[in-house]
Amino acid sequence: MTASDQPWSAVPDDVRFEQLAKMFVERDIERSIHRIFDRVRTDRRKGLEEPRNVVIVGETGVGKTKILSRYLSRHPERREDGSIIRPVLLVEIKNSTNPTSLAKLMLQRLGITDDRLLAGSAADLSARVKIQFVAQKVELVMIDEFSNAIPDTGRAKASSIATWVKDLSKAKTRSAQHPDGLPGEAIPFVLCGTDKVERIVDPSVNDELATLTPFRIRIPRYGYGTVAERDTFRAFLNDLDDELPFDEFSQLGHVDGNGLSPIADKIHIATYGILRLVGYLVREAAEAAITEGSSKIMEHHLWQSIEMQRGILEGALRADDDGSHRHRPVVNPFAEPIARIVKRERIKAGFRIPA
Repeated sequence: MTASDQPWSAVPDDVRFEQLAKMFVERDIERSIHRIFDRVRTDRRKGLEEPRNVVIVGETGVGKTKILSRYLSRHPERREDGSIIRPVLLVEIKNSTNPTSLAKLMLQRLGITDDRLLAGSAADLSARVKIQFVAQKVELVMIDEFSNAIPDTGRAKASSIATWVKDLSKAKTRSAQHPDGLPGEAIPFVLCGTDKVERIVDPSVNDELATLTPFRIRIPRYGYGTVAERDTFRAFLNDLDDELPFDEFSQLGHVDGNGLSPIADKIHIATYGILRLVGYLVREAAEAAITEGSSKIMEHHLWQSIEMQRGILEGALRADDDGSHRHRPVVNPFAEPIARIVKRERIKAGFRIPA
């Protein structure tokens, strides 16, 4: 804190709660992925004939959606000469879908509201999407939760969606005026989701899409089995500690003189190193600490955070990376708060006179 800073303890609680909601720690993997996004957009502007697609996979809660949404926020839509320019398009698939529904969703994200333009076959809708890509100068299409578009079984359906992605990203609209297609038709795609996404870039499903997808990235949860993994997780917790609205550090990733980091150990036990769960745990603990008037997060606040959010944590701890949909148990390794025993003077009630 510099001399001009106001201590967090002097700031209203609602402002501190807002700070908790805005907390953000940029990670190396996010910077690396964003550089790849920049690269494929640059390659496209250079006039490469074919797009260079990206696949991002990872289990639920490791931060995939945040990485996409923050990239979008850095490259928002804008107006040029009365037209909307969308350099980056983000589409989220919330439910099981098919090429027809997905093309319609893309048109809606591109600002199309006319029901007549939102009706038709997959081929009709996809052709309109392609026209809008060119008109709005889209340079990158990011599809989040793309695993919802891929069936659990059945090679034919997986091949169908793979062909649709390949055609939409690569196919060109050729005419007598434009025999080589319209400029800007080759659009790189980012396909993001769970491990199922990797199926459609398997050469046995669609070898051409596999060739068009050179970047395949896995976002892991934080491990804790090796020294390097522990150091990485503790460093992340220290960065998170920097963002907390307290006058003192909560020592989340602190390593003592014996090389031990008991709070970080317990945080990893409680969250399995899943980024979203770390956020749930720390934010709720911080709110409890602020409400209590504490100068930092104490261990009993972390204990309370888990007990207050057991239902949320149980729902989030789904191990879907192997397709089993099993659930990990919720463990509370933190020290329970010491109960305060308040002595009260007991006074024997007398006879109450009837009214």
